[in-house]
Amino acid sequence: MDAETRDLFESSLLRLAKDRAREGRLPSFDATGSRKNPFCGDEVTVDLRLSAGVLTELGYEARACSLCVASAELLAQWAALGPNLDALLAREQAVKALLRGEAPPPEGLEALASVAPFRARHKCVSLPWEAAVEAVRAVDTVDTGDTGDTVDTGDTAETRAAKQGQDG
Repeated sequence: MDAETRDLFESSLLRLAKDRAREGRLPSFDATGSRKNPFCGDEVTVDLRLSAGVLTELGYEARACSLCVASAELLAQWAALGPNLDALLAREQAVKALLRGEAPPPEGLEALASVAPFRARHKCVSLPWEAAVEAVRAVDTVDTGDTGDTVDTGDTAETRAAKQGQDG
């Protein structure tokens, strides 16, 4: 095993993954997003609780590798700071830029820099962030189904799910 690989697998990322201190779905949420990596089978679901466009709580469930879980833990740590939704969207892009070697690590995500040399593992790290972005994008829009357009309903994901249950 080369030094780069050893650093990756002996890093703080693995400690985060082992502890899983912040893992758990939220009992109630305003939005949820799920992503799956078809190549390795990693699956992650991220729940968001929001207030006036600010992330107030984040929960996640991951059936995934250590790097994906560690990234979800870092996402949950950062979410506890109460970022707005635009900041979440920007942070996801910053994580991807870091992995591509195009930007320095965002504050608090320095450990993710150790994954950059391992292109095959980039999706593992970005998956939780992508799930969170999927949740954000679902907050106030519903696909109309026929034209590909979206309509602002003001409904949350839970409200829409309840309405669908009543209709079906």
